[in-house]
Parts: sequence; C-alpha cells; structure tokens
Amino acid sequence: MECPAVRLAGTVCGAVILVLAAPASSQPGALPDAYVTPPSDGRIIPQPKTVRWLDRPFEFAAGARIVVGDAAQPEDLYAVRELNEELIAWGSPPLEVVEASAVAGDLPQGGLVLIGEAALNPLVAAHLARDGLRLDSQDPGPEGYVLRVAPGLLLAAGVDRRGTFYAIQTLRQLIRSDGGRLISPGVEIRDWPDHPIRAVHVVLDGYSHVFHTALIDRIFSRYKFNVLIAESEYVQWESAPTIWHPEGATKAQAAAVVAAAREHLMEPVPLIQTLGHSGWLFHNDQNLDLLEMPAEVAPARFAYNPLNPRVYQVILPIFDEAIALFRPRFLHIGHDEVRNVVPFPWSEDGRRLGFGELFVRDTLRLYEHLKSRGVGTMMWGDVLLTSDYAPELSRLPRDIMMVDWQYHGAARFPSLERFRAWGFPVLAATWFRHENIASLAYEARRAGAAGMVRTTWTGYFGNRTALSQYPQIASYLAAGDHFWTADRPEPRLSPVEAAGRFRSDWREQRDLPRTVAGRPLNLRPVATRSHVDDGAGWLEKGSGYDLRNLPTGPQRFGGVLFDVIDPDANGGRSVVMLRGVRHPTRGMPARVTLPVRRRAVELCVLHALPYPETRFGETVGVYRIHFEDGEAAEIPVQYRRNIGTWLDDPASIEHEIAWSGRTRAGVDVRLSLLCWVSPRPERMIVTIDLESGASEGGPVIFAITALDEPRRSAGRR
Repeated sequence: MECPAVRLAGTVCGAVILVLAAPASSQPGALPDAYVTPPSDGRIIPQPKTVRWLDRPFEFAAGARIVVGDAAQPEDLYAVRELNEELIAWGSPPLEVVEASAVAGDLPQGGLVLIGEAALNPLVAAHLARDGLRLDSQDPGPEGYVLRVAPGLLLAAGVDRRGTFYAIQTLRQLIRSDGGRLISPGVEIRDWPDHPIRAVHVVLDGYSHVFHTALIDRIFSRYKFNVLIAESEYVQWESAPTIWHPEGATKAQAAAVVAAAREHLMEPVPLIQTLGHSGWLFHNDQNLDLLEMPAEVAPARFAYNPLNPRVYQVILPIFDEAIALFRPRFLHIGHDEVRNVVPFPWSEDGRRLGFGELFVRDTLRLYEHLKSRGVGTMMWGDVLLTSDYAPELSRLPRDIMMVDWQYHGAARFPSLERFRAWGFPVLAATWFRHENIASLAYEARRAGAAGMVRTTWTGYFGNRTALSQYPQIASYLAAGDHFWTADRPEPRLSPVEAAGRFRSDWREQRDLPRTVAGRPLNLRPVATRSHVDDGAGWLEKGSGYDLRNLPTGPQRFGGVLFDVIDPDANGGRSVVMLRGVRHPTRGMPARVTLPVRRRAVELCVLHALPYPETRFGETVGVYRIHFEDGEAAEIPVQYRRNIGTWLDDPASIEHEIAWSGRTRAGVDVRLSLLCWVSPRPERMIVTIDLESGASEGGPVIFAITALDEPRRSAGRR
C-alpha cells in the first residue's frame, strides 16, 4: 500500500511512530528534508600534533584583509593564493591583500588574516610573542607552523615558507558555511612533520599537464607532500627523438608539471629507469645493439648491456636534459628488478664479471655523471637486499639515497635498518594499501629514515583513466596523513573515508549547506528478496554473512533520506534482487516495474551487486525511467562506476559509497549510491523498470528516493 503524506521517524507504513509534517513543496507527500548536505566530519588531515579548540570562530566577512610582510616575494604569496582559492570555492570573493606597514591601530572591521614567518612579517612576530607561541627552527623545527583562529584575528605563521603554506592548508580544511556566514572555528594548532621528505611518485605522460597539475593543486599540496618524483623516461627528450612515444609527455607538458610542483612548494625529482625496466630505450626498434640479451632471443626488451659504452652516449644527454628542466637536488636512476624479466647477465663477458660487478659499474657511471652536475643519486634499493650482491656493497657511495619499496603491511621492516646500518640514507616507499602506508611510515620513523615515498603504478600511459584506479588515487590522503604524523602503525582513515574526502577535494566547488524536499519511493510491493539470511535470504551464506546490520526504516545515507525495508514487516522481502547467472540470483526476475507517479529532479538509488564482474565499467543492468508523455530515459548501471559489490571499497571517483558496515562475522560491507539528474524534471515519472543484464548477479536495489531539486546547485566545477 502507499503511505500517506508523513515525515518518516521510525519505520514506514504501519510503523509504531509516525510524525506528521506539512509538505515542503508542491508535490504531494514531499518531505522537507529528503536530502540534507552531510556535515563535515571535522577531521584535519594530516592529523596535527596539538589542537586546542577555542570558543568563538573567525568570520571571513566583508572588509577582512590578508596581511603579508612588506618584502614578501612571489613564493611567499603562494599561501595567500591557496587561501583565496578556497574562499572562491565556497562562493566567496577573495580577500584583499595588504602589507604589514599598511595596518596600524585597532583591528579593522572584518578582521585580519596574518600570514607569514616572524622574520618577514612584524605583525606575525608581535602576535606570536603576545600569545607566548614559540616558533623557530628548533621548536617545532623545519616546516612547523602555528595556526591560531579567534574572532577578528587569524594567525597562520610558519617556521619557514613551507610551514606557512602548510598552516594555510590546514586552515582550508576548517573553513565552512554556518548560517550564511563563511567561518573557521576557533582553534590553536601547533604542528610539525615527523618525516622530512614526504614524496609522491607519479608517471608522466601526455596527459600529465592536466591530471598531475590538478593532483598537485587539489590533493598533494593540501595533504602536505613536499617532493614529487616524476617518472620521466617517456618524456620526448630532444636528444633522443627516435625513441619518442606518441603518448609520452612533451618537454613543455613535463615543464608544466614541474612548474606546478614548485608553485606548491614541492621539490621535483626526475626518475629515469636505467639498467632494468629499460624498454623505453628500445622503443620504435631503436638502440637494439644496446640490449644485454639480443632482440632475436629476448622474451622482452628490458635490460641494456652496461659494458657497451654507447649506452651512456644515449642516456647521459637525457639525464642532462632532465637536470636542466627539473633543476633537482636528486635524480632517481631506477635500478630495481633488474633480473625479474630476462636473464641478467646474459652475455659471456657479463657472466664472467658477474651481476654484482655489472650493477656497481653501471651505478657508479651514472652516479659520477650526476655528481659532476651537482646532482645527487636516488635509486630503488631492492637489489642490494639480495644475498649475492653483498661483496660489492662497499664500493657504492654512501650518499646515494636508497628507496626501499615494501608493499605489505608488517610489524617490522628490517630492510630499513639494514640500509641505515650500511650507512645509506633511505626513503621508505609504500604503495596504496592503508595498512602498508601506516605501518611502514611508523617503522621508518623509528628506524631514522630520511622520509617516505607513496608510489603510483597506473601504467606508463594511464593518466587519462587513473581515476578509475581509485584505491591507488584516494589513498594519497592516507599517505599524507601518516607521512606527516607517523605516531601509530594502524590506519586512521578507512578506504571509504579517504575516497569520500578525495571526491570532495577533487571538485573545485564546495557544497554549501542545502536541504532538498522529496520522498523515498515505496519498494515494498516489488521487493523480491530479504537482505537478512535466516535460512533462505540474501546469498544463503548464513547469518554471519548477510546485511542484517543495515539499519532499517528511515535512514540518511550520503545525506539522502532512504526508506530501508524491514523484511519482518514485509513478508520476508526487503530488497529488489534481480536475476543473475549465479545462485541464488538466477531465480529472481530479470525486470521489476516500480510505480512512481511523481516528478523528480534527481533520483538516488541505494544498491549493490551480490557478485563481482570481470570488467571495469561493464553494464550490469539498466534503470529505465518512463515519463507521462511516453518518452523514456535510461540509467546504465555500470560495475565499479556507479555500483560495486557489497564487499567493494570505492573503485573509481564515480563510485560513491553511501553506507558502510560489518557482518556478524566481521566482514566489511558497502552499499553504493547512484544519483541521476533527470533531463525532464518538469514531467511526471510514471514507472521505473529495474532490469538486470547478463551478469553474475543482477543489481540489488535497497531503496530509491526522488528529490524535488538537485542535491548540488549549479556552479563552477
């Protein structure tokens, strides 16, 4: 049966509690708060060392001004730019910027934002002294900062330029809209990094000038990374035009990434793979005479012959071009996994000398060239950890920065201590799993490592689709968090939390608080299955592996008010499970028609797949919308774009998680959120056909809500 026009407060239709409310729109039965913008969780990432909340906020009101030192250089104004960009993202005009000498007397109406280091801005120095806040190179140390937010006066002071920049990055996360005012809550934060080097590794290609510059601006700088290691072997270097790859970055595109890094106070470091992983050197069938294993017998073009002097006639000019472009302190020469793909050494002379000798000769040749250019050497450290390399270890210079990649979670990482015992500075390199990031950052701090690297492996030319490899991308936030504050070996952020925050940061417009009317649709008459397994429900795996911990009744997920059916109150049926190939879904209907008869500007669907598919983006179903004039619109349901399995973490930036929970057996479970804006919002939707595709298991629909306005207002993105 259809429910009356009520506001849901317990369960729906036949519930014990119903709270009557007047409709908030012209549509019958509309609830005034079918969508409410979810509040910020208030979490600051990375976690600061000390936070003391104060009573009253600072308001970014008309007339407020940013005050910088009189001798501020362009680099000193990067923090100012970041703050004003954040205000613009909230729909507010940027603040006027003035020099300290222009400010005198009482606080002006609108308040002051004091930005900079004490040595450059006398007002910063005065207010630090007034409040008894120490800030110098010893305490809290390089890149440290103080952020103090109080009515009329906001102080963002750094030990150095980066410290000031990071104070503003913290402030950006605090800004929010409150009753039409743009504010930051009152707070006093004193903060500093645990790891001096907090690097992120990326692979340059012909889309990097778009994608990586956006990552630098919206993600890397916000979460306080200070080094960008840019893998650059496929850049179209002028000294080697015959090996250009059409999808490689041009030098101009690479230069744009380098410039973006410097403008966000990230030190750029080029990485050019040498010895192993040298397939780039042989692109377009070039330089085949340099192969260690001849092309006619090699299963892959992977390693060059370091005994061939022409190797260095090709590689060293590329190094020089990279040095001129990046102006780096270090150049990363790769050197990992040399023997993983082809036999090495293969040649008779190489076998006579042995692997260790060849490896050292090549390393020293590259090292000496870089040293002559005033550039340090950085390299992967895995080969040094092999037992047959030990005799040659003493010949490697101890100022080579070793990068120890370890991609597992563990209680201890003894390789870090081995590198330190050998006398090398070492960076600990993680991949994307949160447990790996947290535990390795914690152990690296304990072992005295020089810092951390978050590696990214989306493919040599994968940047146009990198956001579909979302676990790698969203976990940058976990890396930023633990690289800065490495005080625990367990993750502070879940993958779902990181994914949601990344999605919000990626957009260039913040969500102002918004309440939208609408109504949950009634799925009771068309439900086909229970999400609770008490013998023949859900996937028939037993009560430890079902979704009984999903709360029922009116529930707000992702800001949307859904009506989640209690199967006990609906004849044992609570979800629309559609047909799939696997049992028990193959006994379900392939199509279910849901009566609607109301207009909707936006439809939001709470759903999941019972089983995974093999291909990203595979269409696993369709939701077909039928309008009163006979026209129809289709919503394709695509795996890992707008739906995942009930066990999936977010898989792409499009894949939004609405609810997370656990089974009785402790398995993490998820429900996805698909929201679709109607192309015909003025026309009544008569029915919705929910259809499955030829998939392992068809979509399972838990709830649908129709909204009378879009969740987000139109604006700059």
